[in-house]
Amino acid sequence: QVSWPKYRVARSLHSQDMAATSGQFCACWALWILVGLDQISHAATKSYCPLPWNANASLPHGIDLDAKCPYGTRLEYFDVTVPTKLDAISRMCIFWGIVPFGVIAFAVVDSIVRAIQLRGFGTRELAFLAFVIFMVAVNELVTKKLAKEARPPHSCDYTCGFPSGHSVMSIGFFTLMFLDAAYRVMPRVPLDFPSAKSHVKAMQGRAKTLFGYTLWEWLIGDFRAFVSVVPLTSAHTLNQLDFCSFAFAWGIFLLPVPFSRVILNDHTPSQVMVGSAVGLLQAALYFMVIRHTILPRMNHFLGKRIGYVLVHNFALPVYEVVSRCYVLLAREKDQDLDGGARLRTMQKLEECHTQLGWYIQQSEMQLTSCKSWFAFDEDHVLIRCERDKLRKLRADVAEHLAHRQHDCVVSNDSGCSDSDETWSS
Repeated sequence: QVSWPKYRVARSLHSQDMAATSGQFCACWALWILVGLDQISHAATKSYCPLPWNANASLPHGIDLDAKCPYGTRLEYFDVTVPTKLDAISRMCIFWGIVPFGVIAFAVVDSIVRAIQLRGFGTRELAFLAFVIFMVAVNELVTKKLAKEARPPHSCDYTCGFPSGHSVMSIGFFTLMFLDAAYRVMPRVPLDFPSAKSHVKAMQGRAKTLFGYTLWEWLIGDFRAFVSVVPLTSAHTLNQLDFCSFAFAWGIFLLPVPFSRVILNDHTPSQVMVGSAVGLLQAALYFMVIRHTILPRMNHFLGKRIGYVLVHNFALPVYEVVSRCYVLLAREKDQDLDGGARLRTMQKLEECHTQLGWYIQQSEMQLTSCKSWFAFDEDHVLIRCERDKLRKLRADVAEHLAHRQHDCVVSNDSGCSDSDETWSS
């Protein structure tokens, strides 16, 4: 570090140039996503299904595109019919018809903002936008063109309506959100004597209400549910109240969408039911692939760049990483392992050591940046206890790796790790 100051300065300037380039690339990526969705929608408009008020067999596609709808007007780009006679229910249904597109727009904005903060495109945001593109492309470019089923006669939208695209998106978004959040629930409660002692001290003199929370904490829990404008939470682990608030908030926005499509006469009940089933199935399959195939293999890249552009910020819940560390420690102590299996176990333990460092850093950030008005009374106490447990586990993993490397050097065992990191330090 002392002998190469010019190299250090050059490397710093190179990192700044890479960060600026990554930010520009992320902005272009977000614009490309918007253009892609617009092209998909434009291609979908070519799948016309005439209705009684605009059918004309002598014109291309058998439809008169200049005919005026006698039942209301059509909102371009949203495929929503605005009835001629508006009431409170119709206005609410129009709002819910725009919600899926609002979620996509907010997701794109959130991706750009976080890309500027991270100086790279987050994998969490990428996972959701990739799901949006996959779902919209399959529904608009494949399913609707094959089914060719018209909408109800009183609809002002002349594109094909089977299955309901709004239902596919809304139920798909909610299913993906619900499954991802449910897998992250870990009750934050004291599980040993020191944490219980600190918890009792923090709770003294506090007036409790329903389920042990104060009225202010219930309001905080609802507010914390809106921290993420993407249906994939930014927290790696959720407690019970945060999960309930998160699911309830997104349920209010997404679950009424299919019903609103029937009320506005833009879809038949069968189109909505099939669309909801398709969205649920697509979200479940996509989640299983992401959750059980990609995330476990990528978790050791947390906080790191992938290909100079992506930054991995889509973490597994902390309890899963802790469980994996203990399982690997138990497996490594098994005397029946051969050299190759022991080597792979040691490499995975090294990855766990790196991952635990990222979770400890996140706990430190929560303790230093979380405002008192935004946290429960026991949050800081339990987060501090959780951080201490992670530190202890990380130290145990490092000590085990150090002893194992020492034994390998002495015995020249084939199960030695080739890592350059010195665990004995």
